[in-house]
Amino acid sequence: MREATRARRSARDVERRDLERPRYFISIAAELASVHPRTLRIYEEEGLLCPHRRNNLRLYSEADIERVRIIRFLTRRQGVNLAGVKVIFQLEALGKIQVYELFDEADVEPAAEDDVQATADDLDLRST
Repeated sequence: MREATRARRSARDVERRDLERPRYFISIAAELASVHPRTLRIYEEEGLLCPHRRNNLRLYSEADIERVRIIRFLTRRQGVNLAGVKVIFQLEALGKIQVYELFDEADVEPAAEDDVQATADDLDLRST
């Protein structure tokens, strides 16, 4: 019984580390998350993402890509601005809410050509 529990716990730890492992350059991460690379930079500037850096290159993990998908779900489908997304993530970090359980990847729409402009518009609306 103990060995089976240890094996399950070990498998979860390996899976979590694998999700956190930085592996994608910004262009690949943007494609996987269905956003423009500039959108990833904006999310980083706003403190919503914190990609790993190696030799001044941004490297994104699977967890980062999932976070981008959640940001897009909240902004596009739920109408939350980036400041609101930041508050939601802070509440989740405190254990007050669980955003990841509410999120379904089918809820994210494919990237539009004007994705960067829409993100920039969101920033402009928030600052006014």
